[in-house]
Amino acid sequence: MIPAGLRKLLAIGSGAGFEIVGPRGSESLRVSAVRVRPTGARILGAFTIEDFEHQPAAAWGADYAAFLGKLGMRHVAATVVLPRHEVIVRQLSLPGISGKDLAGAVGYQVDSLHPYSEQDVLSSWSRLEDNSTVLVAIVRAEIIQRYATLFAEAGIKIAGFTCSAAVIYSALRMFGAKPPAEVLAYESDGTSVEV
Repeated sequence: MIPAGLRKLLAIGSGAGFEIVGPRGSESLRVSAVRVRPTGARILGAFTIEDFEHQPAAAWGADYAAFLGKLGMRHVAATVVLPRHEVIVRQLSLPGISGKDLAGAVGYQVDSLHPYSEQDVLSSWSRLEDNSTVLVAIVRAEIIQRYATLFAEAGIKIAGFTCSAAVIYSALRMFGAKPPAEVLAYESDGTSVEV
């Protein structure tokens, strides 16, 4: 763990990201670019690509390249926040498991956290700060492949895929200060609410 004071000083950089939102089959991409400094994060720009899967990838890829070019960030690879309905997020309590044994313990339990066959999923996990709980994200491999192919067709460099729970958790701790004990975040898309 990086001490909170040092983490704040190391918070320097720029990034771009996509959040895939909307009902299945007609999702949109929320695009944003951010600059982070020890004094805080600043949104440099944002726009939305509506119903992106039914548009030519080259067209929205060119729009994204122009957006990054205007901000001087053409070199930045983007992170994609997957739609919540595509990701299974679970917490595992693993008291007494040491760091070197943690990967094996999580791997042993992942199969019991989803309804898919073992070969069909990709998973990632992270230990939550200051406790024995691990946050596990599980997604079908075909979902990642589909989005990776779409972004490649659009000419967009992808650094990785993540989920909303991981983004919220990391953002609340970015500058080292512990968030208040009770935080409620929610998003409504008109047909569902994620809390």
